[in-house]
Amino acid sequence: MNCLKTFLAVGVTLSASLLSAANLQASVYECFNEDDLLDCIPCVEDCWTDRVSFYVSANNYASVNHLASGGFNTWAFTANSGSDNNAAYDFGLALGTRIPIGCKCKALRFEVEGAFRDLGSLSTTSFQLEGPTQTYIVDYDDRWSVMNNLWLDIPLKNNKTIYFGGGIGANGGKVSVDDTYVSGQSRFNRFAWQIGGGVTWDLSQRVTMDLGYRYMDYGSAIVDLSANYNHSIATGNYIADLTSHQVMLGIRFNSLGNLIGRR
Repeated sequence: MNCLKTFLAVGVTLSASLLSAANLQASVYECFNEDDLLDCIPCVEDCWTDRVSFYVSANNYASVNHLASGGFNTWAFTANSGSDNNAAYDFGLALGTRIPIGCKCKALRFEVEGAFRDLGSLSTTSFQLEGPTQTYIVDYDDRWSVMNNLWLDIPLKNNKTIYFGGGIGANGGKVSVDDTYVSGQSRFNRFAWQIGGGVTWDLSQRVTMDLGYRYMDYGSAIVDLSANYNHSIATGNYIADLTSHQVMLGIRFNSLGNLIGRR
């Protein structure tokens, strides 16, 4: 869990330092107009988009996961091969801060994002003797991820904003592998990274809808295999390399400082 603790510490430290320096006074919502977009001028004075603000968001992910296998099965004396895809639903929360930069209401957003990942089962090739090809059933349980993200916001007309960026962090859980002849399971913590972008709509001063795309690389997990008839007999290892394409729909609650006690 050292990897998780490190990224959590970085995220909490960043949020705390920005919180202590921020001016969290509420202000007028109307900001985006054609002049702001055509000319390099600041947003309207006292506009909420022209101040440091904090937010929390609830995110829903529709994911298409891709598993590529590796390693070597010494029982069948063959390299593990093959890949598989499946679809899954994930849910996460993010705590972040928005910092205006330059002109035209551009902003940087720093956030710490945590998610529960329901990856389900996938299957890859094990070996083939005289009969059908044997397959590994690969199950992920208790899967989580914690990411430190950086996004660049570029406003458009009609209270819309496009953004792009990415993040680094950690993920972990338990992975189990079984082809009925050999099997194994392992708990793991691994480095993870993501890139993506999207578009947001300001429904009000406090609520923003976010529709985005993420490419997530979870890294590789290694599972030591043993014979099912005698688990004391080692039979090689299995390498599970997992990536994901995700469509995200999120609801962001802005002006978090105002929500917890200030006007």
